[in-house]
Amino acid sequence: MDLKQLLWRVVYTKNANLHSGAFCAGPWHPDRSHVERCAEVLRARQQDVGIQSNQQAQKNASSWNGLN
Repeated sequence: MDLKQLLWRVVYTKNANLHSGAFCAGPWHPDRSHVERCAEVLRARQQDVGIQSNQQAQKNASSWNGLN
């Protein structure tokens, strides 16, 4: 993942009650406002979603791997 370009994606939270697991995410996109609009559409359909940056994802992944 290229952390030089800030990217965004929609993520389903643990409360989303998905069949595929507790955490799922959409594709990366460079336009935060576009991702926020996508999240609002899903929230209007009673989906429990948030947005995440690639920098936030990298920080989370580093803590899972014991790198921090």
